[in-house]
Amino acid sequence: VSFYGVSPDLCCIIWRKLDAHKSIIGAQYKHLMWALYFMKVYGNEENNSNFILWDARIIGESRSLVTIDGTDMPVGLGFNKGFYGVKFNHSGLKYEVGVCIAMGHIVWIHPHLNDLNISRTALIGALDRDESAVADSGYRGEPHHIRTPEVGTEMEIEMQDLARARHETVNSRLKFFNVLGAQYFRHSISFHSSCFRAVAVITQLGFENGAPPFHVDFRDEELLH
Repeated sequence: VSFYGVSPDLCCIIWRKLDAHKSIIGAQYKHLMWALYFMKVYGNEENNSNFILWDARIIGESRSLVTIDGTDMPVGLGFNKGFYGVKFNHSGLKYEVGVCIAMGHIVWIHPHLNDLNISRTALIGALDRDESAVADSGYRGEPHHIRTPEVGTEMEIEMQDLARARHETVNSRLKFFNVLGAQYFRHSISFHSSCFRAVAVITQLGFENGAPPFHVDFRDEELLH
């Protein structure tokens, strides 16, 4: 009842009444359950919080706990300057993904239009004091919070590059689903956001259950001044 709002008996009564009148062609019992769940729970975009956990990044003593990267998804909006994606010369949406360096798990997902803009708001506000994130050159401008490829000793840069490469593997796992990858998305932008979050949760569950990305050995104790 807590998930569907009705008892099993009432659910059966509702289905019989719908089925008797053939109200929806092709409808199956599971579709009624989906509808009841939607109306009862009416989840928002934060319902991934049980699976995509920001605090799960806190493993070990490193100052840098996450890699951050923006990933572009093609959408069918025609030419739209506000949603233009340089990578594929077409309209697109960009999302930010954070990956725990120690485990390779997805710990942060966020929609955004520009890497640095979102970094200055949500991401930097979420970082702990003295914590930094590892990112690519698109995040230049926040040296105290974001470690770009130009920051660190030769060994540190090598470790960071490996962590960034693993992050690209995570992004490619997301785009394994054609709803985010090869095809131009034909539905609303808000629905695209829901699809992205659903795919991120499915991907993260895969990481936790036998299909993680490759391991990265990352130590930055020397960065703790």
